[in-house]
Amino acid sequence: MLRFYKDLYWDDNIPQKKQNQIKWRLKVLKPSKSYFVITLNEGTDQLDIYNSQIFMQKYFKKQPKTVIGIAASYDGALDIIMRITQECYQTNQNGDLKTYLAQKLND
Repeated sequence: MLRFYKDLYWDDNIPQKKQNQIKWRLKVLKPSKSYFVITLNEGTDQLDIYNSQIFMQKYFKKQPKTVIGIAASYDGALDIIMRITQECYQTNQNGDLKTYLAQKLND
């Protein structure tokens, strides 16, 4: 099951008019095209990048993931992570992305 971050980050290469459809298809676990999904890491790491097709596996139906961003390509996913990291450093003067993203929800 996927949960979506309130202020979801999108790759600039994904048109705004397609974003709701992509999000819905990921939510029902039927992605029609491969996208790269950025999620919070469950352990000590910060963020993970997955190909959206991996969420078709049974394991992910039982393991909730929080989606932070969606990109059309792996490079787009890296750009989103760089954007989050820059915002985090400008705000908190550190690289703790999980704390920064949680703070953004509380603002």
